[in-house]
Amino acid sequence: MGANLKLKLIAWGFGIWILGGMGTFPFDSREAHGSWQKIEEGLELTAHQIEGPPYETLIRFIGLRINPKKFQLRVMESRAWGVDRMDIKSLVRKNQALAGINGGFFQPDFKPLGLIIVDGRQTNPIRKTDWGIFLIENERARIIHTRDFQNDRMITQALQVGPRLVAEGRELRLKRQVARRSALGITSDGDVILLNTEDTEVYAQDLARIFRLPEVEGGLGCREALALDGGPSAQMYGEYKNLRIDIPGKTAVANGIGVFPMKERR
Repeated sequence: MGANLKLKLIAWGFGIWILGGMGTFPFDSREAHGSWQKIEEGLELTAHQIEGPPYETLIRFIGLRINPKKFQLRVMESRAWGVDRMDIKSLVRKNQALAGINGGFFQPDFKPLGLIIVDGRQTNPIRKTDWGIFLIENERARIIHTRDFQNDRMITQALQVGPRLVAEGRELRLKRQVARRSALGITSDGDVILLNTEDTEVYAQDLARIFRLPEVEGGLGCREALALDGGPSAQMYGEYKNLRIDIPGKTAVANGIGVFPMKERR
Protein backbone atom coordinates (compact mmCIF):
# COMPACT_ATOMS: atom_id res chain seq x y z
CA MET A 1 0.00 0.00 0.00
CA GLY A 2 1.43 3.38 -1.03
CA ALA A 3 2.13 6.04 1.52
CA ASN A 4 -0.58 8.29 0.09
CA LEU A 5 -3.30 5.64 0.07
CA LYS A 6 -5.81 6.03 2.88
CA LEU A 7 -8.23 3.31 3.91
CA LYS A 8 -11.67 4.34 5.05
CA LEU A 9 -14.32 1.86 6.12
CA ILE A 10 -17.79 3.24 6.72
CA ALA A 11 -21.31 1.89 6.95
CA TRP A 12 -22.78 2.83 3.57
CA GLY A 13 -26.28 1.60 2.87
CA PHE A 14 -25.84 -2.04 2.00
CA GLY A 15 -22.07 -2.19 1.97
CA ILE A 16 -18.67 -1.09 3.11
CA TRP A 17 -16.56 1.18 0.97
CA ILE A 18 -12.87 1.85 0.76
CA LEU A 19 -11.87 5.37 -0.17
CA GLY A 20 -8.31 5.54 -1.40
CA GLY A 21 -5.86 7.40 -3.53
CA MET A 22 -6.93 5.40 -6.57
CA GLY A 23 -10.64 6.16 -6.23
CA THR A 24 -13.68 4.68 -4.53
CA PHE A 25 -14.72 1.06 -4.89
CA PRO A 26 -16.92 -1.45 -3.01
CA PHE A 27 -15.25 -3.89 -0.65
CA ASP A 28 -16.86 -7.33 -0.88
CA SER A 29 -15.86 -8.89 2.42
CA ARG A 30 -17.33 -12.23 1.37
CA GLU A 31 -14.28 -12.60 -0.86
CA ALA A 32 -11.95 -11.65 1.99
CA HIS A 33 -13.39 -13.81 4.75
CA GLY A 34 -10.80 -14.30 7.46
CA SER A 35 -8.41 -11.69 6.04
CA TRP A 36 -7.01 -8.91 8.20
CA GLN A 37 -5.67 -5.54 7.08
CA LYS A 38 -2.59 -4.60 9.09
CA ILE A 39 -2.71 -1.03 10.37
CA GLU A 40 0.37 -1.39 12.54
CA GLU A 41 2.08 -4.25 14.35
CA GLY A 42 -0.52 -5.42 16.87
CA LEU A 43 -3.49 -3.64 15.28
CA GLU A 44 -5.52 -5.14 12.42
CA LEU A 45 -8.86 -4.53 10.71
CA THR A 46 -11.37 -6.83 9.03
CA ALA A 47 -14.76 -6.37 7.36
CA HIS A 48 -17.18 -9.21 6.67
CA GLN A 49 -20.55 -9.85 5.09
CA ILE A 50 -22.20 -13.20 5.81
CA GLU A 51 -25.48 -14.47 4.40
CA GLY A 52 -27.13 -17.88 4.39
CA PRO A 53 -27.22 -21.00 6.60
CA PRO A 54 -26.40 -21.60 9.36
CA TYR A 55 -26.91 -17.88 10.01
CA GLU A 56 -30.48 -16.60 10.22
CA THR A 57 -29.97 -13.03 9.03
CA LEU A 58 -27.68 -11.02 6.79
CA ILE A 59 -24.67 -10.08 8.93
CA ARG A 60 -22.17 -7.33 8.25
CA PHE A 61 -19.50 -6.47 10.75
CA ILE A 62 -16.31 -4.53 11.27
CA GLY A 63 -13.66 -6.00 13.57
CA LEU A 64 -10.49 -4.63 15.12
CA ARG A 65 -7.92 -7.11 16.42
CA ILE A 66 -5.61 -5.73 19.10
CA ASN A 67 -2.55 -7.23 20.74
CA PRO A 68 -2.75 -5.98 24.37
CA LYS A 69 1.04 -6.16 24.66
CA LYS A 70 1.35 -3.66 21.79
CA PHE A 71 -1.62 -1.38 22.48
CA GLN A 72 -3.47 -0.46 25.66
CA LEU A 73 -7.16 -1.18 26.12
CA ARG A 74 -8.79 1.19 28.61
CA VAL A 75 -12.29 1.90 29.85
CA MET A 76 -13.43 5.43 28.97
CA GLU A 77 -16.17 7.16 30.99
CA SER A 78 -18.24 10.13 29.91
CA ARG A 79 -18.56 11.37 33.49
CA ALA A 80 -14.77 11.78 33.65
CA TRP A 81 -15.43 14.79 31.41
CA GLY A 82 -18.23 16.23 33.54
CA VAL A 83 -21.11 14.89 31.43
CA ASP A 84 -23.33 11.83 31.78
CA ARG A 85 -23.19 10.75 28.12
CA MET A 86 -21.20 11.07 24.89
CA ASP A 87 -21.25 9.36 21.54
CA ILE A 88 -18.27 7.07 21.02
CA LYS A 89 -16.69 9.38 18.46
CA SER A 90 -16.57 12.21 21.01
CA LEU A 91 -15.39 9.86 23.76
CA VAL A 92 -12.54 8.58 21.58
CA ARG A 93 -11.46 12.09 20.61
CA LYS A 94 -11.72 13.49 24.16
CA ASN A 95 -9.54 10.69 25.48
CA GLN A 96 -7.13 10.89 22.53
CA ALA A 97 -7.72 7.22 21.81
CA LEU A 98 -7.00 5.63 18.44
CA ALA A 99 -10.32 3.80 18.29
CA GLY A 100 -13.18 2.78 20.53
CA ILE A 101 -16.45 0.94 20.92
CA ASN A 102 -19.40 1.49 23.25
CA GLY A 103 -19.26 -0.38 26.54
CA GLY A 104 -21.65 -1.31 29.35
CA PHE A 105 -25.27 -0.82 30.28
CA PHE A 106 -26.64 2.28 31.93
CA GLN A 107 -29.83 3.52 33.56
CA PRO A 108 -32.28 5.98 31.93
CA ASP A 109 -30.36 8.82 33.61
CA PHE A 110 -27.12 7.40 32.11
CA LYS A 111 -25.70 6.21 35.44
CA PRO A 112 -23.62 3.12 34.61
CA LEU A 113 -24.66 -0.38 35.67
CA GLY A 114 -22.03 -2.86 36.78
CA LEU A 115 -18.39 -2.91 37.76
CA ILE A 116 -16.02 -0.38 36.24
CA ILE A 117 -12.30 -0.12 36.96
CA VAL A 118 -10.30 2.58 35.19
CA ASP A 119 -6.52 2.69 35.53
CA GLY A 120 -6.63 0.58 38.68
CA ARG A 121 -9.37 2.61 40.40
CA GLN A 122 -12.89 1.24 40.89
CA THR A 123 -15.40 3.88 39.78
CA ASN A 124 -18.58 1.78 39.88
CA PRO A 125 -19.58 -1.20 42.06
CA ILE A 126 -20.04 -4.77 40.88
CA ARG A 127 -23.58 -5.92 40.14
CA LYS A 128 -24.63 -9.40 41.26
CA THR A 129 -26.05 -10.73 38.03
CA ASP A 130 -25.39 -13.32 35.33
CA TRP A 131 -23.07 -11.12 33.27
CA GLY A 132 -19.43 -11.27 32.38
CA ILE A 133 -16.50 -9.02 33.21
CA PHE A 134 -13.89 -7.95 30.69
CA LEU A 135 -10.65 -7.08 32.45
CA ILE A 136 -7.01 -6.30 31.84
CA GLU A 137 -4.51 -7.74 34.30
CA ASN A 138 -0.74 -7.61 33.74
CA GLU A 139 -1.33 -6.61 30.09
CA ARG A 140 -3.41 -9.77 29.65
CA ALA A 141 -7.06 -9.60 28.61
CA ARG A 142 -9.62 -11.90 30.24
CA ILE A 143 -13.38 -12.45 30.30
CA ILE A 144 -14.79 -14.07 33.43
CA HIS A 145 -18.20 -14.65 34.99
CA THR A 146 -19.28 -12.13 37.62
CA ARG A 147 -19.14 -14.79 40.36
CA ASP A 148 -15.45 -15.44 39.63
CA PHE A 149 -14.30 -11.85 40.09
CA GLN A 150 -11.78 -11.16 42.83
CA ASN A 151 -10.46 -7.65 43.10
CA ASP A 152 -6.72 -7.45 42.68
CA ARG A 153 -4.44 -4.44 42.49
CA MET A 154 -2.98 -5.84 39.27
CA ILE A 155 -6.33 -5.36 37.48
CA THR A 156 -6.00 -2.06 35.67
CA GLN A 157 -9.25 -2.08 33.66
CA ALA A 158 -12.60 -3.83 34.09
CA LEU A 159 -16.07 -3.53 32.60
CA GLN A 160 -19.06 -5.63 33.64
CA VAL A 161 -21.66 -6.27 30.93
CA GLY A 162 -23.27 -9.20 29.19
CA PRO A 163 -24.31 -11.74 28.31
CA ARG A 164 -21.22 -13.82 27.70
CA LEU A 165 -21.31 -15.35 24.23
CA VAL A 166 -18.45 -17.86 24.38
CA ALA A 167 -16.82 -19.40 27.45
CA GLU A 168 -13.78 -21.70 27.32
CA GLY A 169 -14.31 -22.18 23.59
CA ARG A 170 -17.99 -23.15 23.96
CA GLU A 171 -21.00 -21.23 22.67
CA LEU A 172 -23.42 -20.39 25.47
CA ARG A 173 -27.19 -20.69 25.02
CA LEU A 174 -28.61 -17.23 24.39
CA LYS A 175 -32.00 -15.54 24.13
CA ARG A 176 -33.53 -15.58 20.69
CA GLN A 177 -33.68 -11.91 19.74
CA VAL A 178 -32.16 -9.72 17.06
CA ALA A 179 -30.46 -6.35 17.51
CA ARG A 180 -27.56 -4.28 16.31
CA ARG A 181 -24.59 -5.59 18.23
CA SER A 182 -21.31 -4.52 19.74
CA ALA A 183 -19.16 -7.24 21.29
CA LEU A 184 -15.62 -8.27 22.09
CA GLY A 185 -13.74 -11.52 22.08
CA ILE A 186 -10.37 -12.92 23.12
CA THR A 187 -8.54 -15.23 20.74
CA SER A 188 -6.51 -18.29 21.65
CA ASP A 189 -3.40 -16.10 21.15
CA GLY A 190 -4.66 -13.54 23.68
CA ASP A 191 -5.57 -10.84 21.15
CA VAL A 192 -8.75 -8.81 21.70
CA ILE A 193 -11.31 -8.36 18.93
CA LEU A 194 -13.72 -5.41 19.07
CA LEU A 195 -16.73 -5.96 16.78
CA ASN A 196 -19.72 -3.95 15.58
CA THR A 197 -22.46 -5.26 13.27
CA GLU A 198 -22.96 -1.92 11.50
CA ASP A 199 -26.55 -1.53 10.26
CA THR A 200 -27.48 -5.23 10.48
CA GLU A 201 -29.55 -6.80 13.26
CA VAL A 202 -28.09 -10.09 14.41
CA TYR A 203 -29.13 -12.97 16.65
CA ALA A 204 -26.81 -13.27 19.65
CA GLN A 205 -26.45 -17.01 18.98
CA ASP A 206 -25.19 -16.32 15.45
CA LEU A 207 -22.71 -13.80 16.82
CA ALA A 208 -21.48 -16.37 19.35
CA ARG A 209 -20.92 -18.82 16.50
CA ILE A 210 -18.88 -16.27 14.55
CA PHE A 211 -16.68 -15.60 17.56
CA ARG A 212 -16.20 -19.31 18.34
CA LEU A 213 -15.50 -20.75 14.90
CA PRO A 214 -11.84 -20.84 13.82
CA GLU A 215 -10.75 -18.54 11.03
CA VAL A 216 -10.46 -21.42 8.56
CA GLU A 217 -14.21 -21.98 9.04
CA GLY A 218 -15.09 -18.31 8.62
CA GLY A 219 -15.02 -17.34 12.29
CA LEU A 220 -12.83 -15.24 14.56
CA GLY A 221 -11.21 -17.99 16.62
CA CYS A 222 -12.12 -16.70 20.08
CA ARG A 223 -12.09 -18.81 23.23
CA GLU A 224 -14.05 -16.14 25.13
CA ALA A 225 -16.55 -13.53 23.93
CA LEU A 226 -18.84 -11.00 25.56
CA ALA A 227 -21.74 -8.91 24.29
CA LEU A 228 -21.53 -5.19 24.97
CA ASP A 229 -24.56 -2.91 25.14
CA GLY A 230 -26.39 -3.23 21.83
CA GLY A 231 -29.38 -1.83 19.97
CA PRO A 232 -29.27 1.98 19.76
CA SER A 233 -26.12 2.08 21.90
CA ALA A 234 -24.05 0.02 19.43
CA GLN A 235 -21.38 2.24 17.81
CA MET A 236 -17.70 2.23 16.87
CA TYR A 237 -15.15 4.82 15.83
CA GLY A 238 -11.51 4.78 14.81
CA GLU A 239 -9.05 7.27 13.35
CA TYR A 240 -5.38 6.28 13.25
CA LYS A 241 -2.90 6.24 10.37
CA ASN A 242 -4.81 4.71 7.46
CA LEU A 243 -7.65 3.54 9.72
CA ARG A 244 -11.04 5.27 9.49
CA ILE A 245 -14.14 3.72 11.08
CA ASP A 246 -17.29 5.69 11.78
CA ILE A 247 -20.36 3.65 12.78
CA PRO A 248 -22.66 5.93 14.80
CA GLY A 249 -25.27 4.77 17.28
CA LYS A 250 -28.71 6.19 17.88
CA THR A 251 -27.98 7.37 21.42
CA ALA A 252 -25.05 8.67 23.42
CA VAL A 253 -23.50 6.27 25.94
CA ALA A 254 -22.09 6.33 29.46
CA ASN A 255 -18.82 4.56 28.68
CA GLY A 256 -16.77 2.68 26.13
CA ILE A 257 -13.57 0.74 25.57
CA GLY A 258 -10.72 2.60 23.89
CA VAL A 259 -7.55 1.55 22.10
CA PHE A 260 -4.47 3.58 23.06
CA PRO A 261 -0.76 3.60 22.24
CA MET A 262 1.29 1.61 24.71
CA LYS A 263 2.96 3.86 27.25
CA GLU A 264 6.72 3.66 27.36
CA ARG A 265 8.08 1.88 30.41
CA ARG A 266 10.45 3.89 32.52
